[in-house]
Amino acid sequence: MKALKILGIIVGIIVVAAFVFWFGWLKAPAAEDVCSNISSVMEKESGAKLDDASMKECVTRYSRTPEFGLMPWTKKLKCLRDASSAAELDKCGK
Repeated sequence: MKALKILGIIVGIIVVAAFVFWFGWLKAPAAEDVCSNISSVMEKESGAKLDDASMKECVTRYSRTPEFGLMPWTKKLKCLRDASSAAELDKCGK
């Protein structure tokens, strides 16, 4: 009975760790947030804002989850969401 209790605790810890890992590192920000930040940075830097068609295209582009490379993709989206200048946006793409 004690072994089952220990096994249950270990499985519980693994489930909690997987949950934290997923939401901490692999959960990408919403595509709308990413595109609205790109639009605001563009407007601040050059005065041009994304029109509705460009915004829809941006949201579609960043809504597709890649089949492989989920962690780099998430890192790139978080970088694009948090960028405050065009130079920082350029660094995110590289």
